[in-house]
Amino acid sequence: MSRERRLDGAIVVLTRRREDNAVLAEELRQRGAEVIELPCIRTEKLHDTGQLAEALTALEPSDLLVVTSRAGVDAIADVMPRAGIACGVAAVGEASAERAAAAGLKVRFVASSADGATLGHELPLPRGTVVLARSDLADADLPAALRRRGADVRDVVAYHTVATIDGDPGSVRRALDRGPVTIVAASPSAVDALATAVGAELLRHASFVAIGPRTAQRIRERIGRAVVVAANTDVDALVRAVPSPQREEATP
Repeated sequence: MSRERRLDGAIVVLTRRREDNAVLAEELRQRGAEVIELPCIRTEKLHDTGQLAEALTALEPSDLLVVTSRAGVDAIADVMPRAGIACGVAAVGEASAERAAAAGLKVRFVASSADGATLGHELPLPRGTVVLARSDLADADLPAALRRRGADVRDVVAYHTVATIDGDPGSVRRALDRGPVTIVAASPSAVDALATAVGAELLRHASFVAIGPRTAQRIRERIGRAVVVAANTDVDALVRAVPSPQREEATP
């Protein structure tokens, strides 16, 4: 990854789980940015894993299990049949693929870009059913895209996503007093939690990078701010989307 583009003086707020931010946070710091990690969601295990366990047990060799996050892989690993998963696994990106391989899953496909739109377009359709193991708040775009291509899709809840702040929202307020702030938001739930904790009026003074169009739409709705939509969740794409402080535009 090129380090030619510097971000000295930039303040970047990351709203994903710290585990999911690790590589991006390091890259931003290497480029001179100050990074504030303020996770705005957390994941929780299901109280009743019966439906997930049943779906995994029912998998046939002709099916395909799709994982879209490390949290989903962890949920699968917790209830995976002793004999393992009968079919191959597809992953939205390298991070999910690596976690799946470590859990003993047979990863057969990884999307070329770590986002649901690419996965929906590129996924090799199996002869059997595509089983999606995802959050209870996952949007309907991915299964809809696969069904348009003729796939038989089963969407199974693997874990809960809760919109909540883990950290000090005051760190964002104080950062806004010091200089240009860019907030990287990964989900509509994270936007909701951030707007509630910090306040939409204050957040209008920040720049936003959204991961996905639905997140961008929620930023516009809740905060009333223009948004840069990252091409995908790769570190390169996210870093490119962060504006340099020298070209920071005034809030409209």
